[in-house]
Amino acid sequence: MNRPATTIRIVMALLTLVSTHLFSQQTREQEIAQIVAQSQQALSQHDEPKALSLIRDGLVRFPNEESLQIQLARIYVEQKHDRQAIGLLNAILLANPSSRNARLELALIFGYRGNYRESDRLYRELLSASPDDEAASLGLVHNLVLEGKKAEARAQLQQAFTRHPTSLELQQFSDYLSNPTESRYRKVHRIQNTESFFSDTSGNRSVYSGQGIVYQFSRRFTTRMRLDETSLWRTGTITETMLSGAAEGQLRLNKYVAVRTSLGAVRFADTSSRLLYGGDLELFPLKGLSLSGGFSRYPIAPTFDSTLFDLLAEGWHSRLDYHAHNFTVTGSLSFTHYSDGNHGEREWGEALRWFPLHDNQFALGGGYSFRHIHFIKDPGHGYFSPNQYRSHLGAAGFRMRLGKHYRGEYLGYGGAEVLENFAGYSPAGEVLLKNDFLFGPWDLAADYSYFHLIQSTGAFRANAVTVTLGYKF
Repeated sequence: MNRPATTIRIVMALLTLVSTHLFSQQTREQEIAQIVAQSQQALSQHDEPKALSLIRDGLVRFPNEESLQIQLARIYVEQKHDRQAIGLLNAILLANPSSRNARLELALIFGYRGNYRESDRLYRELLSASPDDEAASLGLVHNLVLEGKKAEARAQLQQAFTRHPTSLELQQFSDYLSNPTESRYRKVHRIQNTESFFSDTSGNRSVYSGQGIVYQFSRRFTTRMRLDETSLWRTGTITETMLSGAAEGQLRLNKYVAVRTSLGAVRFADTSSRLLYGGDLELFPLKGLSLSGGFSRYPIAPTFDSTLFDLLAEGWHSRLDYHAHNFTVTGSLSFTHYSDGNHGEREWGEALRWFPLHDNQFALGGGYSFRHIHFIKDPGHGYFSPNQYRSHLGAAGFRMRLGKHYRGEYLGYGGAEVLENFAGYSPAGEVLLKNDFLFGPWDLAADYSYFHLIQSTGAFRANAVTVTLGYKF
């Protein structure tokens, strides 16, 4: 008689035990999900300390919880600690090779770092395991677009659309690929003010003040207008002031060719005025490479003495700029005729290579710079006009990025320079300290330069301070 009752009690006890376990399990998962959500909310509000504190407290309560560790990796990425994030995610995958979320997060990080080969591989592995993974499809399409593989991106997008026909994110990529020019284009306008002070060991002093505006009318046409005032004096003299202004327009004919023209005027210290003009052809044959060449007329006034002669220079010039990842090469060449009958030739080149440290937050750099100047005569009109001048300088530097608001670059050059009428090379050097502060649409640059190098004034030592305030709208 008691057997049925006993059986019922056993069944009820088992049900109670199972329900209690399920309830506790559900409560645990809910707590973990809540911690991750709160941390992500703090991260989206740029409160990284709070986001990190929540996750660390969560890991104390739930050690080795995968979702908490993945959120910790996201925080590391936000803090620019990519290597720590990658190491943590690799540890998760070592313990759980089937972790979809860890693999997806790792693919995102590699994509941000520009390592598309590794990122693409991870996205393809995710899609191979689950063709319905919309996030992996989006990530792969995004990478292919950035890599310039438009045909592959369209093919991948078409496959993804068959599985996710209502996806808004995929539709946005489809709109972009069907009309990439309009999707990517955004007008950028900028105004800026620059103030600079220069002094050398020959007693030359100058203050430069410049105001400018860049206005982009369309994707292909951009204008620039500037007004410059230069005040020059020497110890014990009065100050002479020169004013100049110019308007410039650049027309981008296609992705490879652009033309640029400028027109303006200069008013010298004696109130006489002259026309200024220029024209350039710009070529963009490869990614990161630009070549330009043209003809221009511009004023020459490096010193107080030069203001007595109302000097102008006009002639041909060319420039090369190549920018790759952490590597730059820049060079220029010009042949000019001066209004006092002089002729000048200038060549300059520089190559710099940067070696990033600590997830690109810091970098060490090195390189080489050379300069050659040649004039047919030295009329003594207040500007440096040697028969032959050469300098060869090695470069070493350090740059850093602190958060989102500061960029610093400190470069030192050391080597030798020689004038034709000197016995041989003499030591030469230069120090450049560049500081950039970024606050939304505002930017402030504060730079200092020390020259142990012959200047355009003819002095062998000089100092310069430049401050530029800009605003984008």
